[in-house]
Amino acid sequence: MSAITGKYSLTKMAFALVIASFILSTVVSLASLCLMLEHNVRETNRVLAMQIYDYTNSELSGPIMTARTMANNSFLVDALENEKETDDAAFEASMVRYIKSIEDGLGFRGVFVISDESGRYYTRDGLSRLIDSSEGKREAWYTTLVNMDVQYDLDVDSMETDQSSLAVYVDTKIADDDGRILGVCGIGMRVTGLQELFRTFEQSFGVKIDFVDPSGIVQVDTDSTRIQTVDLSHLVDGNKSGEYVYANLSGDGFAVTKYVDDLNWYLIVQSIGSNEASQFVNIIAINVALCAVVLVALFIALRVNRRRTEELTSASLVDHATMLSNRRAFEQDKAELMTVEMNADLVCVTADVNGLKTINDTVGHDAGDELIRGAADCLRSVFERYGTVYRVGGDEFAAMLFVPEGELDSVREELEQTVADWSGTKVKQVSVSCGYASAREFPNMSVSGLCKISDERMYESKERYYREKGIEPRRT
Repeated sequence: MSAITGKYSLTKMAFALVIASFILSTVVSLASLCLMLEHNVRETNRVLAMQIYDYTNSELSGPIMTARTMANNSFLVDALENEKETDDAAFEASMVRYIKSIEDGLGFRGVFVISDESGRYYTRDGLSRLIDSSEGKREAWYTTLVNMDVQYDLDVDSMETDQSSLAVYVDTKIADDDGRILGVCGIGMRVTGLQELFRTFEQSFGVKIDFVDPSGIVQVDTDSTRIQTVDLSHLVDGNKSGEYVYANLSGDGFAVTKYVDDLNWYLIVQSIGSNEASQFVNIIAINVALCAVVLVALFIALRVNRRRTEELTSASLVDHATMLSNRRAFEQDKAELMTVEMNADLVCVTADVNGLKTINDTVGHDAGDELIRGAADCLRSVFERYGTVYRVGGDEFAAMLFVPEGELDSVREELEQTVADWSGTKVKQVSVSCGYASAREFPNMSVSGLCKISDERMYESKERYYREKGIEPRRT
């Protein structure tokens, strides 16, 4: 009897050990998979933020570049410098003609010019009003911009011509050669396109998306009542490195925050809860008998999903129209170069295609696409042995090159000759304005500083091109 009892006790103990081992392995497996699910949610939110970042840069790069070109336009600078000596009616007429040329030529709306001397606010309809920064919040943006140490800033306000519509205004300072502020110009772009994109992603992925200013105040949201009223400063840490920053939310969710340099805003994607983990726990509770199979199946599915996410991330670094690296790759490479010692051979290049608007309007968009691909082919054929070429906007390119000492002039000449020799089937020639900035020329300059110098030099080259061709700036 005692032997039977002892054998029974051993069986019970063995059974208990098996059950305990099964429960322990289930708990460990569940915890591991929940961690993998959490990582997958974070990566999904990051990829989502990357897609929104690309769309926003694509939509706003045109208005930002146009506003900056306006601010550097010699016609506008000269007109504001000589405003006192010009008849009011004649001055207003010249402003209207100029604004209409920008709006009609490039398809923008909400273009404006403000004179700092007289406070006059001009639109395509003529003198709209006189600004007064001392009266109320509406005009305070002007004083704020003038006092900021930046050339341009973004501001959300009602459209000047349609008070029922909100717009993102690209406000840009106009200054003379001595740095004296002559006025402000810019372009207003309705936020409805961004709101629709945000709404689609929010409904599809169960997230909340916002653009906020550096103080954390919401600037773009699918709910217009939240704009400039909701404070998300707890998700803004002031980090302007351009990295994707993760934060845990109260409950079981995550937030991904990224600083967008061109906008001086933060993109925030919030994911509330980890539905995958909850569903996994429910499946385990209900299907204990099939626990091992479910764990293996989920593990395989997660590995496949993770691999697909990695492939999506890799593919998102390429501009498929030209097969060059895209703007995201440019920002990542620039950020990486800023973490290492400056290479004396580094040369930052900014390039922009001339005449694309005219080709699109007169020959067609297929010809315009050929022009962009032709410029990309020319840049790639000359620059690829020295570094990487990027398409950073519609007709904008950049390059990070490592050119040995004494070879930069020959590289420039080779590019000029390559561009001159190019000919397409729909377009016979291509013209590209370039700006170069090298570490040898500016030994104490950061990578970001070199990029800004090359950008400014490209604008100067483009201005010379327009002046030599006798063409109204940015109409082609």
